[in-house]
Amino acid sequence: MSKPDDVAKEVIDQAAAESKGDQRSEAGDRKAADKVTADQAVADKAAADQAAADKAAADKAVADKAAADQSATDKAAVDKAVSDKAAADQAAADKAAADKAAADKVVADLTAERDTFKTERDTLTTERDTLKTERDALKAEVDRLEKLTGKAAKPPAAGGGGDKKLTADEWLAEELKKGK
Repeated sequence: MSKPDDVAKEVIDQAAAESKGDQRSEAGDRKAADKVTADQAVADKAAADQAAADKAAADKAVADKAAADQSATDKAAVDKAVSDKAAADQAAADKAAADKAAADKVVADLTAERDTFKTERDTLTTERDTLKTERDALKAEVDRLEKLTGKAAKPPAAGGGGDKKLTADEWLAEELKKGK
């Protein structure tokens, strides 16, 4: 080979090498651009994921606050219901106690009245028995006097004693004088 051929070959090889280098450089640039694009996509995805996580956290916080508010409202309603029931139970107990006290007073009043009537009945029964005893004693006296006088004598209270209005003692004294 001659020198010019060598030089030409060398120039051709050099041009080919530069062309390959340019191709490699373009491929490297494309590869770098693709990597930058991929890195940007990863960063965008990470940012989107972070934004979604932040939104989910915010939504959860809002839901937790709403649940806490609802729980507080429910507790207040339950507390009010319990308080209302306790007040109603107390009112019912107070009414029952008042009704029982009123019924006990009525029973006590009726018992006292019944005892008073029993006492009056017993007193009247005793008086009746006393009057029966007196009547029986007077009948026995009349029977004794009839035996003494031999006739049935009527005391003034029974329509006897004649035209005179005599007391029982006066009539008895007169009857005794007649019997002698």
